[in-house]
Amino acid sequence: MMEKMKEFAGMAAVTVLFSLFTWALISSYLEEYPLLSYESATVMSVEKTGEKGLFTPPSYYVRVTLPNGKEAPYMNRISKKQVSELKPGDPVKGYSSGPSDFSTIRDIIIDSVFYLIGICVLGFLALCCLIATFLSIPGLERMEQTSGRKRTLKKKRKMGREQRKVRKVQSGWGIAGIFVFVFLAITSRFLVNLSRKLLPFGKTETEALIYDTYSHVTYRKHEDSAYEFTVAFQDSAGQTVKAVKNVTRHTYQQYGLGDKLPISYRDANPYDIFVRGTTVQDLLQATITAEFFLYAALLAVSAFVGWAFFDSRQKRK
Repeated sequence: MMEKMKEFAGMAAVTVLFSLFTWALISSYLEEYPLLSYESATVMSVEKTGEKGLFTPPSYYVRVTLPNGKEAPYMNRISKKQVSELKPGDPVKGYSSGPSDFSTIRDIIIDSVFYLIGICVLGFLALCCLIATFLSIPGLERMEQTSGRKRTLKKKRKMGREQRKVRKVQSGWGIAGIFVFVFLAITSRFLVNLSRKLLPFGKTETEALIYDTYSHVTYRKHEDSAYEFTVAFQDSAGQTVKAVKNVTRHTYQQYGLGDKLPISYRDANPYDIFVRGTTVQDLLQATITAEFFLYAALLAVSAFVGWAFFDSRQKRK
């Protein structure tokens, strides 16, 4: 009996611990993003731009006039549809917690995604521990064990050893399939961008004026240095397109303010730009980044699981 009480106390303590962690993260999230004080707001757009990474399709941003009438010192995230339709002076809907603050729904969701993941994970663990604590109550545990034995006996009578083995294998492949699905969802943007870069058609070549540069060099093990050009060019429709393009260190060293950067852009989306004249050195510098290693590792694991699954199916046949 004493052992059961100790187990119950231990599970209760773990439940309280995870609950406190969840609450602390929620409090920090609400402090960083005051959702409770947000109110619907409509502001005016000033300028729009895109940001194109080395390995992913572009993201889209707009600078707005804040509710206090001043121009925002930061950019807000918007959708691809919005960036193609917005013009200076057009209204942008979002949320504001004060006259000097404005956020779009994409700002709130994307910028706080790690908060939301952490809250969901810790909340799920707290819930699981709560259920385990409830079931570890001595009286309930005996009832659960008794009913569990009955269910197990019934299953064993209905299911032979070979069937149980097949069920375990199927469960294992099901879990592996879920992980592969998540991995492919993470790498989908990388694969889409790679395919668009390699396709020889559907793109227009031009030169973009570099009117701003930015670099951040880091020597941390799991952090990549950043090199960016802010460029402007006219698309085939005569519209001026402004975008921030991430480049390799080699490309960054070849150009400066006022230079013309040779690019190509997708006809379907002029913000989806690629630097022309990629060299072997550019490829090497791109492949030794932590971001590329992450995508490559996830794809390698997914490919191995897929090969193992089809190989096991062939052997059973």
